[in-house]
Amino acid sequence: MAARGQVGSAYWSECSPARLKYAARFRDLISAMPMEKQGTRAHYLGIASSTLSNYWIGRRVPSAAVLGAIHDAVRRCAPAVPDQLEHLERLRKHARRNTPAVPPQERSDIRAAEQIATTSSAPSPQSGTGPAEGPAHDRHSSDEGKIGETVRSLITAQSAGDRRGVIDIAWSASKALTHEELCAAAADLYASGHPGLGEALLLSGRERGHEDTMRLAITLICAGLTDQAELVLRAALPRGGSRRP
Repeated sequence: MAARGQVGSAYWSECSPARLKYAARFRDLISAMPMEKQGTRAHYLGIASSTLSNYWIGRRVPSAAVLGAIHDAVRRCAPAVPDQLEHLERLRKHARRNTPAVPPQERSDIRAAEQIATTSSAPSPQSGTGPAEGPAHDRHSSDEGKIGETVRSLITAQSAGDRRGVIDIAWSASKALTHEELCAAAADLYASGHPGLGEALLLSGRERGHEDTMRLAITLICAGLTDQAELVLRAALPRGGSRRP
């Protein structure tokens, strides 16, 4: 096992041959970054260290959007790296086709692409430093703040065993956040291993009208959260079935 912060060499034990091939090429891309520690690389990319570690060992395969964002970010900090996105994407698709379906929390990473694109767009950092903040970061920070605050509050309430608090926070968020922000917050919860909180957040606005329900479902579908979109639509059906009297 690698020391904390260092880069390990082992792959996930359940990797298929196709996934191993993809993971090896993904490692080549990440290894081209000037930072030596995995945590520093993850910080520059704007994703959690655990997420990058799961990508590194092949336990998770990112979406096309996330892979593209990571590829572009690496090339910004390591300009000498050749464009290899097309080849990586072919390997990624093959890896996913030859791997058992993963749960929603492992495929709900559309938000990561937006985060990478935002945080890694600054000039290349020196060794051991993160991306610089600027006007684009400031504009994005307010939206990120609302989403992050909602996610943290829900997790904190659940950890404290405050079920009523979870319900109240989810209900308030359903009123205060846009459809895109709700989608992003739910994606973060599923991705961080809190599917119950993600479901609570999406179902907290059961009294929302038909138009709002459809807009939220479409937003979820566009983000790749098709299972969650179905959940929202099913919850909006009249009790006892979908047929009208």
